[in-house]
Amino acid sequence: MNRYFIAAILWSGLVLVLTLTPGKSMPDSSLFTYDKLGHMGIFMIQAYLFVSGIFFNKKIVTKSILWGLLISTLYGALIEIGQEYIPDRGMELGDLIANIAGSVIGVSIFYISIKLNWQ
Repeated sequence: MNRYFIAAILWSGLVLVLTLTPGKSMPDSSLFTYDKLGHMGIFMIQAYLFVSGIFFNKKIVTKSILWGLLISTLYGALIEIGQEYIPDRGMELGDLIANIAGSVIGVSIFYISIKLNWQ
């Protein structure tokens, strides 16, 4: 396992704890005033870390991107479903869309950075 994959696992653990904490237990914070942007940012980082952790040579760049996107998207969907069972939390379609958008942005940033490094 490379450092990016380890970082992705640790990041995913942090996301899991924060997103499955009951709503009343969450501290008030103005950090993510724009909730959907927060979701996008969290999943952008996660997708970037996963695709970076999977990627190890030019031959598998597409496969790495697809796997990173799939893992991050499924993770975001499962968290939204899990929130239905947490007190004072709930599944929101807007959050799921923001999670997916963040994942797409994360793998896009990875792809662009790889392409720039190859030139």
